[in-house]
Amino acid sequence: MEYQHLWIQGNSCCGKTSRLVEMLVEWTKQVTFGQKSLILCFNQETKKIFANILLNKDAHSYQQKIKTPTGLMIEDVFLFYPLICQKLNLKSTLPIRLLSETEQELATQLWHDDLTPELLTLFGGEYNCVRRILDFIQLAAAGGIPSEKIPQRLYYAQIVSDDGVVDAIGDLILKWRTWCLNKGLLSYGLIYELYWRYLLPSDDYQAYLQKNYSGIFADDVDNFPAIMADLAKIFLSNEKQAVFTYNQQGKVRIGFNADPDYWLNIKKSCNCESLLIEKVNSLGKNQISYVLDVIKYNYIEIEKLENFQTIKTNSRADLLTTTIDFISKAIALGEVKAGEIAIIVPGLDEVARYSLSSSLHQYGIKNRFLQEQRPLISSTLIRGILTLLGFLYEDLGRLVIKDMVAEMLVVLSAHNIDLVRGGLLADYCYHPDIKSPTLLNVEHFSRWDRLNVSSLEAYNRIRDWIEDKKTEIKTGKKNFLFIVDDIIEFFFPNLDRLNYTQVSNLRAFTETVEHFWQVQQQLVNDNLQDIITQLISLLRKGTITANPLPVADSLSSQLSNEVEQYEKILDYVTIANIYQYRTSHLQHRWHFWLDAGSNFWSQSSSLFASEIFLQSWQPHLSLSEIETEADKQLLERVLNDLLARVTGKVFLCHSNLTTNGSEQIGQLLPLVEYLTAVNNQQSTINY
Repeated sequence: MEYQHLWIQGNSCCGKTSRLVEMLVEWTKQVTFGQKSLILCFNQETKKIFANILLNKDAHSYQQKIKTPTGLMIEDVFLFYPLICQKLNLKSTLPIRLLSETEQELATQLWHDDLTPELLTLFGGEYNCVRRILDFIQLAAAGGIPSEKIPQRLYYAQIVSDDGVVDAIGDLILKWRTWCLNKGLLSYGLIYELYWRYLLPSDDYQAYLQKNYSGIFADDVDNFPAIMADLAKIFLSNEKQAVFTYNQQGKVRIGFNADPDYWLNIKKSCNCESLLIEKVNSLGKNQISYVLDVIKYNYIEIEKLENFQTIKTNSRADLLTTTIDFISKAIALGEVKAGEIAIIVPGLDEVARYSLSSSLHQYGIKNRFLQEQRPLISSTLIRGILTLLGFLYEDLGRLVIKDMVAEMLVVLSAHNIDLVRGGLLADYCYHPDIKSPTLLNVEHFSRWDRLNVSSLEAYNRIRDWIEDKKTEIKTGKKNFLFIVDDIIEFFFPNLDRLNYTQVSNLRAFTETVEHFWQVQQQLVNDNLQDIITQLISLLRKGTITANPLPVADSLSSQLSNEVEQYEKILDYVTIANIYQYRTSHLQHRWHFWLDAGSNFWSQSSSLFASEIFLQSWQPHLSLSEIETEADKQLLERVLNDLLARVTGKVFLCHSNLTTNGSEQIGQLLPLVEYLTAVNNQQSTINY
């Protein structure tokens, strides 16, 4: 059989994924039964897109397994962990994967006494210091750079100039690495390092790849880590089928472990196929050149931009209000559906988040924040559950706050107890106690007759349930994970009555609890009160975000299914920052580019110092020089990508002043000014 090495390149929405699927379907028809290929997509959203296209092309392709690079590395590192332990002379134990938030907490505890004032000053406090060193470990591992060379790179990039600080960073990295491996705790950074440094070069692993995969099909490799290119080289050198897609204007994950330029080395070993025509009839087809002309050269033929309009106000507060008013009128008139609208923001602050969501809600327009990363503790449901835990387990009384008791009663009663009555019950019927706080009988409130029937029944229902569960806990009938499951099952039985965000929050909470429990068991911590105290404290710090993992094999399986149903049925306005929108590979008829005059449109939000962990990095270049060049290229990639994902209109929403009252100076401002200069109501909406 003839093997092909094919490199498919093109801009966004030009059909690269469809072409890759065609190659895969053709290949599966030629190979013998039982042979399979390694299929890689860079994130969960693109996995779904790929799977849908594949199933539409070939109904029998459900047997194919699609993975992300991270998913592949996690699976194979865990599968071959005994082999890795043998290479590193470690005790072979069943490892536990650390989530980023747990990693942060454990590293802070481990390094607390070693964080010198110089380190804390350099990186801006304990939290930032720990986070950045952990990011360095992950970035280096994804780039195929040994962890012991991290301090050297920081020194040559002029990020760290003090020899003592350089040595301290090296010591912290070694201490963390040794401690995690001895405990069997694997962070993402460690998984990446174990994969490329010890597993990938292994003859046993390469024999496994040869036996299990007849080829590799990888989509959007411009968003893949450098170490995945080393994996691809193994398939190429063994004459396996290999097909890759690459978007020169993509590179969304550069600065977040991706190394698109390193992947161009793979292109040299492949036949190249360029796709120039977009499959989607987008604005990027005909108008990207005109947009770039006005931004770069202040030149434009204004009639060429008839699909662009501006919404302009003086203050940002007015801009948010005006934009939502405009959207609501357009939907009411039938010009566009909610599901055809995307609001894209360079930086989504809390003011904009609240204003956009609440205003759309007032008009009865459903909306969803894409890949929402808000702290889990911001959810009233989660705060209510955490307060409830203080009533169920002994010695947690210090964690129960009276105001939160009132909120708990409101939440757990499904609002049958309103906030006023909840406050009265917390004032008169909550008995604080360090060891075992309780909810007293309602008669302890002398004016209990002021409670209506529904609130009285709801309160007694909550109180009785707490007493029953405390008895079960004392007799040892149920462990902590089952109690959490019971809480959700009893107090939130009808998930269809909750909104999308609430279901996601509950799902993320159950995943966090299960993960935290597993980590504590791995650390041989059997003190239940200590475990729950640490969990509540960690959540209240706000480091755990409400963005659940794409899995459904744990306590959260039912909640996961509910989230999937919401994604299918809701006709909602999508709200996202630039990065979130681009990584989701969405398309909409109308785009609203909020804060169009902001300089954040041309500034990368990549991880600090990520540029020095690329394979192409040169020691003579300082970090500031690299960042300046990267920002110049970013805006053009963003515009190419976004315009390829909009088919109808783009509204540039601009306010003269920012939230703090300063003027906007972004690189999109010339485009806004040119459109505004045309005295035509169809082009500009001034307020």
